[in-house]
Amino acid sequence: MRGVFVWLLCIINVYISCEVSAAALNETKTVVVDHNLWRPVTATRSDAAVQEFINDYSKSTAKNNLLGQQGAVVASIPITNNVAGSWYVLPIANFIDTGIAFWQDEENNLTQIADFSQSHTQQTAILMHGQAFKLNLPKAGKGTLWIYLNAKHYPTPANIHFINESTFIPQQFHINALTLIGISVMLTLAAMALIMFLKTKQNVAFFCAGYIGLHGIGWACASGALSGFYASNIINLHYLGMYIFSFAIGCASAYAYCLFNFKELPKNRIGNFLKYFSVCALAIGVINLVLPFYYVFYLAHLLAAIWVVLSLVVGFSMLKLNDFRAKYFFIGNLIYSVSLMLYVAIHINFLQAKSAELVVVLALAVDCICILLSLSEWLKLKQHEFVNILHQSRYDPLTKVGNRLLLNDHLLELSGSYIIVFIDCDGVKTINDQLGHAKGDEFLVSTAQLMQSALSNKGDVYRTGGDEFIWLCKVKNNEALSSLSHEITLTLNTLHENIVEQWPQSGISFGIATSNECTNHAECLTLADERMYILKSAHKKCA
Repeated sequence: MRGVFVWLLCIINVYISCEVSAAALNETKTVVVDHNLWRPVTATRSDAAVQEFINDYSKSTAKNNLLGQQGAVVASIPITNNVAGSWYVLPIANFIDTGIAFWQDEENNLTQIADFSQSHTQQTAILMHGQAFKLNLPKAGKGTLWIYLNAKHYPTPANIHFINESTFIPQQFHINALTLIGISVMLTLAAMALIMFLKTKQNVAFFCAGYIGLHGIGWACASGALSGFYASNIINLHYLGMYIFSFAIGCASAYAYCLFNFKELPKNRIGNFLKYFSVCALAIGVINLVLPFYYVFYLAHLLAAIWVVLSLVVGFSMLKLNDFRAKYFFIGNLIYSVSLMLYVAIHINFLQAKSAELVVVLALAVDCICILLSLSEWLKLKQHEFVNILHQSRYDPLTKVGNRLLLNDHLLELSGSYIIVFIDCDGVKTINDQLGHAKGDEFLVSTAQLMQSALSNKGDVYRTGGDEFIWLCKVKNNEALSSLSHEITLTLNTLHENIVEQWPQSGISFGIATSNECTNHAECLTLADERMYILKSAHKKCA
């Protein structure tokens, strides 16, 4: 039986040598192009099936290339090495459920040299966005490298690269380091966005965290970074990146919808498209769970193509409206979109390029930085709007002094001694009737300004009604209450004279109450009000 197997290997080698050129490993890098390289087989990956897949190989017809294909395939590559050395072999395939390599020496001895399956926990070489295994050739000579692959989908032609060890090691370091840096940046920014959401409860921060975080997790899966820490024999974690992508795009669209406040523009076509596209992307993400992987793969690329156009249209449209949030959104998505177009073009075999996935990861990391900056601009805008609204709700629009709401806030904060002054402007109705309401408003503004000037830094002025004002003065201790109360009384009398001088029809009536006269500020307000009415009655009798 052994002799028959060796004879079969010899016949196959003679046959394939006419189709596949021998790879001469005497250079830094050698590429075997996927052209009639791979043949479909039905054999399993077990060691006992080595003869079986070789038999299948001999009976099978080579595929033109593996672009868009799926299933188990075998390649037999004649190798010539003029010098002894070590090379790393890189089958260019994004998703490999099973990958095994065998070396057949010149005596036709067949030995398994690597298991580079993506679920394998002890790979000899970890390379992000791809697979690699080491080929040690201790002496010059010839042989045949057999490679078995099994995958649910081959997104690109499966070329095979042979790279000298001295060249591969720095290349491996650069690819792995830059990938981990890019993914770490994304996950860190996502954590920051999530913290912003927990603090602000704003949907825009939640979708930003989803946008950035799901992209980071997806690429951690697709690149193999996650498998480097934990590899599962049950599920190939590399596939999860494509399944997560739909949810990431859904969050991205929802983020853009919230970022530019399209909810406030219900008839805006771009806003409506963003909203419905977000829902569709999330729905596709759920449906993907029951679809074959190649459907998931192409749907992800379709969503990517739509998002490229949509994100640039949104960013450019907002830039034309001088929306400063759009500058970060547009720049980030422009960089990401260019990398996505490159990625899709390579996957449909329109372009040939190296490290397309790495370019996308780095571009996405830059995009995520820009996205978080756009979120910070949105939060600054909302904070500014909140401060403006708070100011408008706490200050009188006519006189620019505090209103009753601000007074109530400050009364609740009182903890020590204080003085409350209740002031009512006399003759406002007469001014309105004789001079007009515009003059009445002018009188109130002038009076408020005189009050602020007279009170100075002793306290605050509040307008609590049409012609009513309240002064609130905080005092360090009870001993200072009497002297400050007397000083304020003199100030109010002088203020009354100044107002009468400018507005003969008017004046002020006031009442003063201190904290040592009452148990709380409500009683102080009542007491000051009562004293004000006593003085007002006296003014009427003198008029």
